[in-house]
Amino acid sequence: MRSKEREKIKLLAEIAESLLIILIIFTAFDLAYADPMMSPLLYQKNQHYKVTSATIRVVTAYNVGDPRQTDDTPCISANGENICRALAEGEMRCAANFVPLGSRLYVDKVGVCLVTDRMNKRYRNRVDIAMRKNEYRKALQFGRQKLHVKILDNDLTY
Repeated sequence: MRSKEREKIKLLAEIAESLLIILIIFTAFDLAYADPMMSPLLYQKNQHYKVTSATIRVVTAYNVGDPRQTDDTPCISANGENICRALAEGEMRCAANFVPLGSRLYVDKVGVCLVTDRMNKRYRNRVDIAMRKNEYRKALQFGRQKLHVKILDNDLTY
């Protein structure tokens, strides 16, 4: 009877050792860690997007409706949309020069935003997150950050 128990313990020890070796191999080759920046699909609020490219970019925030931070039509974006109304309805908007208007971007810490505005020409590779006029402190606190930004394929949203 004791020999059967010893055999079972020995077998369990061998299985545990094999599993440990497999875990070490997976970890060594980064197979156990799925990098969300490398994923070809993004799932956000019941929406599915195909990621066309991803990189780290400088991301800032601005207050829509504040004429000190915008042009002479502070609520109207480059594509003609009333951004003040969109933000009031809970939509996410941003400004970027490196993608066409109407593109969707996924920005870490922010989420998916629709590009409806442009920035000054000198900011070719930045993203500027639109915030409401009364969120001045929030925009100031957001500051200037380097974040992962994914360009999403608009055609594959379902």
